[in-house]
Amino acid sequence: MTSALMITLAKVTQWLGSCKRMLLIVSPFLVIVAVLVWLAIVSIDILAAGRAYVEGESLWSKNQKEAVFHLLRFADTKSEIDFLNYRKAIGVPFGFRKARLELERNKPDYAIVRSGFLEGGTHPDDIAGVVSLYQRFRHVSYMSSVLDIWQTGDGFLARLDVAAAELHAFQTGGRTDRSELRLILGRIIEVNEELKPWQVRFSNTLGEATRWIRSMLLLVIITVAGTLVPIGIFLTQSMVSRVDRAERELKELKLGQEYAVKLAYHASHDQLTNLVNRPEFENRLKQALQGVSTQGRQHVVMYLDLDQFKIVNDTCGHAAGDQLLRQVGALLKQKVREGDTLARLGGDEFGVLLENCPMQEAIRIAHGLRQCIADFRFVSEGRSFNIGASVGVIHVADSTLNLTDVLGAADAACYMAKEKGRNRVQFYRPHDSEVSLRRGEMEWVSRLQHALQEGRFALHAQKIISIGDQYPRAGHHELLVRMLDEHDKLIPPMAFIPAAERYSMMPLIDQWVVHNAFKKISSLGPNRGTYAINISGTSIGDERFLEFVREQFRRFVMPPRTICFEITETAAIANFDKAARFFGELKSLGCLFSLDDFGAGMSSFGYLKHLPVDFIKIDGSFVKDVANDSVDFAMVKAINDVGHEMGKKTIGESVDGEEGLAALREIGVDFGQGHWISPPSPFLAPAARVNPPSTASDLPRAAHLSRPVPV
Repeated sequence: MTSALMITLAKVTQWLGSCKRMLLIVSPFLVIVAVLVWLAIVSIDILAAGRAYVEGESLWSKNQKEAVFHLLRFADTKSEIDFLNYRKAIGVPFGFRKARLELERNKPDYAIVRSGFLEGGTHPDDIAGVVSLYQRFRHVSYMSSVLDIWQTGDGFLARLDVAAAELHAFQTGGRTDRSELRLILGRIIEVNEELKPWQVRFSNTLGEATRWIRSMLLLVIITVAGTLVPIGIFLTQSMVSRVDRAERELKELKLGQEYAVKLAYHASHDQLTNLVNRPEFENRLKQALQGVSTQGRQHVVMYLDLDQFKIVNDTCGHAAGDQLLRQVGALLKQKVREGDTLARLGGDEFGVLLENCPMQEAIRIAHGLRQCIADFRFVSEGRSFNIGASVGVIHVADSTLNLTDVLGAADAACYMAKEKGRNRVQFYRPHDSEVSLRRGEMEWVSRLQHALQEGRFALHAQKIISIGDQYPRAGHHELLVRMLDEHDKLIPPMAFIPAAERYSMMPLIDQWVVHNAFKKISSLGPNRGTYAINISGTSIGDERFLEFVREQFRRFVMPPRTICFEITETAAIANFDKAARFFGELKSLGCLFSLDDFGAGMSSFGYLKHLPVDFIKIDGSFVKDVANDSVDFAMVKAINDVGHEMGKKTIGESVDGEEGLAALREIGVDFGQGHWISPPSPFLAPAARVNPPSTASDLPRAAHLSRPVPV
């Protein structure tokens, strides 16, 4: 019974829907039909009023003639009955005149109008139409002519009525003068004769007016119909299109509702692994942190990074890497508790949120996750790979921690697990110095990004002088980068360079240095000198950086020998092939090159002959004690001799006094550099101290000046 009722309701609903659709489609034609019906009704009313005017004209003429007949009879019979018949006949035209005169008023009394038309013999049902026709068309040509003739005819009636009154007075007064009677009768006959052509004209004009009104009404109907039908067709087509579009949209809406859940799922899940994605993980972690502050709950967050993912990706391709991530995600999902959140945070990094989890249970889960990945063997193209994972764990019980604090601490702990040998679990402790250092570097990343965006870096220059008999190079400087904090205070390079190198931000800093150095150097005069610009090991292996340098040479016009690119020995050896190509490309333009911190790498001489450098900067660790340590003296001498043998100039770094400078001069080192000689100062900015010397001979020899000059 219930089923049958539901089916019936469904059919009724469907029928109502189809009726509604049909009503929407035919509604324009219904409007057109209504308009045409209304026009037809108005036309019929107007034509009926025209017919009433014709009937009125007939009554007017007929009763006027009867009135004349009864007057002439009254002249013969002297009977009051004949005169009363005259009064009755003449009352009809007078009734029409009464109505006309009232209608001509600004504010007519329609009761008087109605009374006049009734006296004229107009049917009561036609009076409204007659009045309406009079008011609508009184100033239209044909109707205006009809009304003028009507008014003229009423003038004749007035003359006829005056003659009738004289005749009645003559007959009832006992007068017998036949000549007077003939005169009165003559005026009556004269009025009657004069009125005849006006009656004909009135009848003809009224006929023409009626035909004109009928023609106008027909034209209006045809015009309206001809206008509305195309509009109706257009509106119907538009309505059909709208109905069809609405039906399509309804279908699409139903499909959209079916896809809504899928879209929501994809918005919060990683498409590759079907695990929760990073935004959703952070959202859930935010909610969990609120529970820590409001309900005193404790949670555990893990940051997991695969150890050998890059090897698989580089060896077998990205498709194999994607397959590895899918398999690892499925494996990890089996090891977490129901209700825990496992997410892919990006790349080969995963996050785990254990809500309301005791620390002992979290330790067990963390080691279980690491072990299951360590036991996993990934096979691709016949090759087997051991993966391993480094896991960082933080216990969240402090209500002051925010999302950034928690994720940063877990990431830092994960990095320390990698630093300590990989494939291990590292627990975050707030006072752990290693983790604190890692977190400090991570905080520097954000500061560096803002500094790059806001251009908060500065260039300082340090003088490099000639030693002994070496011909002085005019204006030889090393350009050094400094960072400005949020209050425009200088930050030394060793505070931010390690973080920039670890997080691959040095190419951006190098680009800033090269661009601003070129810009300032190009503004100098023809005697620019030589300027050494430090380049990181990351930048020399980047083809985009090499093209960037070429672009700066095209943009800023200056001799390429003005620029001396400087790279550390360890960076050059670690990226030897890329360094050799970098040196070769820019050497072909005419640039100079300097190898910094030479001697720090134990295989220096083997590589030196393959690098087209112009200067060798002897590592400062040997130069500082060169005057007092025989081993350092021997190392500096060996480097200087080999360098000279290869045709390269040598520079002693970190010269800190007269004795060290004298030892370098004795060995035959070409140039010297250090804070004692010339501390770094803002490049192309006024300095507070006296200009530094350009050669060693310009240095003071007094013993009290042998101490390092403070920066």
